[in-house]
Amino acid sequence: MASGGLSGWAIARIFGITIRIHASWVLIFLLLAYSLAEDVLPQASMVDGGPWWGGARDYSRILSYQMRSEEDVSFQEAADELGITVWPTWQYWLLGVIGSVGFFVCVLAHEISHSIVANRAGIPVEGITLFVFGGVSQLKKETETPGDEFRVAAAGPAMSVALGLACGALYLGLDGALPAQARAILFYFAFINLALAAFNLLPGFPLDGGRLLRAVLWNRYQDMARATVAASRWGEAIGTGFAAFGLFLICWAAVHQQLWLGPLWLVVIGLFLRHVARASYRQLAVRDAFAGLTPREVMQPDVVTVEPDLALDRLVDEYFYTHKFRSFPVLEGGRLIGVISLKDVQGVSRAQWPARRVRDAMHLVREENLVRPGDDLSDVFRKMAEEDKGHLPVVEDGRLVGIVTRHDIMTLIQLKTDLGGHWRPASR
Repeated sequence: MASGGLSGWAIARIFGITIRIHASWVLIFLLLAYSLAEDVLPQASMVDGGPWWGGARDYSRILSYQMRSEEDVSFQEAADELGITVWPTWQYWLLGVIGSVGFFVCVLAHEISHSIVANRAGIPVEGITLFVFGGVSQLKKETETPGDEFRVAAAGPAMSVALGLACGALYLGLDGALPAQARAILFYFAFINLALAAFNLLPGFPLDGGRLLRAVLWNRYQDMARATVAASRWGEAIGTGFAAFGLFLICWAAVHQQLWLGPLWLVVIGLFLRHVARASYRQLAVRDAFAGLTPREVMQPDVVTVEPDLALDRLVDEYFYTHKFRSFPVLEGGRLIGVISLKDVQGVSRAQWPARRVRDAMHLVREENLVRPGDDLSDVFRKMAEEDKGHLPVVEDGRLVGIVTRHDIMTLIQLKTDLGGHWRPASR
């Protein structure tokens, strides 16, 4: 799944792309390992490492025997009593962990393919995050042409199909040369990669298939917004279908007293797809609202500034308490030389305030945190979000000409969105 954003722990850099793991990934990793060790692999062991559903009948016989037994009988003991060959329990769990790790390696390969193609199209990739629903490539901007959109979207499923076919070829080609355990895990990787490709090719935004659909419609209509609306509606419909089918299976399982996690997972995935499909269109609406805007239209030109030689005790009494701001730009000779914040002052002992000057406690403003009046406002807003800044100074030829705040940007974008984008900035 391309685009989007999630935080997480950075674990590696591959091809210059930061790889992160979201906290929710731990949950699905453990659930998948458990499912493989307790369900999938025991069934595969009964068919000599072949398709696990082939062992479903014998697996059910073992579970039934355990339930009917008056004594506490282990899975291994029940299998021996029924004459069914199974593997040692530790092998199921070892292969389960390998299968769970391998699944996320496959997801990572899927996302790296998106990112590599995006980079080649001139679209910066901030990173890749693995989370409970798989993975997401965090692109810093949208594709600019239908062709780029199609290529970026197609790269992930193409990688998954290639991995699935490669694992399938090894499974079939080395049939007699591999132990059953290796055959079981190879078949699982072949199956899961092809299933991953099939799921992602469903024609609903923001799945890869939905992005492919958007690319085709975008090329046809020559209107990205119209194409996004259509693809997002398909995404909502598919999400609703997943959730409805999951609820049906939950009701059916409750009636037949055969509850399991699969239907609930379908409901969760369906609701997630609905939510993301709707959010994707809202993001496009916000992006359109940013179109053509610069800091010049939203900045506050009248900025309260301080001199670098002002004592800190006077700064607190005459500026912080008087103006109720949490930071002030520091000017010397009309040029911005730094910013003094409440946190900077708190770092100095109160007893030293009369003797210490603003220049002693202020922090310098990094070049990347300076804004020019003609910058793209969406880039400025993204910079604020990434740096967790509530405001940034606007500088022209080294001189402070204003300040832009996150609150003012959000207010303007909300007004433009509510009024359908009908706004023309007044000349300054």
